Amino acid sequence: MIPDRLKEEFNSLKNLFDESKEQIEKNVVRVESYKGEFYEITPYSYQRTGFKQGTIVKNTTTLKSTNNLFTYSFNAENKIIEIREGCELKGQFYYTFLFYEKELMKAIRYNNSKRIINVRYYLYGSNSKIEKMYSIGSRGSKEETYFYEDNFLQKIVIKQFDRNEVEQATLQHSFNYKPNGELNSITLTTELYSETIYQEK
Repeated sequence: MIPDRLKEEFNSLKNLFDESKEQIEKNVVRVESYKGEFYEITPYSYQRTGFKQGTIVKNTTTLKSTNNLFTYSFNAENKIIEIREGCELKGQFYYTFLFYEKELMKAIRYNNSKRIINVRYYLYGSNSKIEKMYSIGSRGSKEETYFYEDNFLQKIVIKQFDRNEVEQATLQHSFNYKPNGELNSITLTTELYSETIYQEK
């Protein structure tokens, strides 16, 4: 189940978009922009949603549309602390603010209307790899458990809960690799079916 601290934080951050943005952006030292997601914030984060890696945008002023434009902001420690994602409305963005604590990364996501979408805690194990993710949002919550073998991520088990904390269908992402260790494919499995959601060519 979702930790009480996360629930409290989600409620306390509902109206703190401007404060969070100001706190983050005073620490930005470098910005990069791409059409499509480029960096893996968590293991295979964009591949798990079925997308390929984005391409660099050197001059954003030449773009006719900001839809699917991802802007990554870095701090002095070269950590990504803000992700700005363009939506279908021109010049409108979703924001994810990233905070780093010992053995924990916290991600706070707001939509283009400054309304909070979710808060996520990513917990790291002794091997510095993510072992658990807890998420809570306006529509419910989620818990992910990461399993590794020989330093490779093998699967993620995803438990889902509705807004009343009633458990819903459990999902699983399974990862398959090429002989050289690169990701080959990701398979989504439920109790009813299985499908490949990402395939490297």
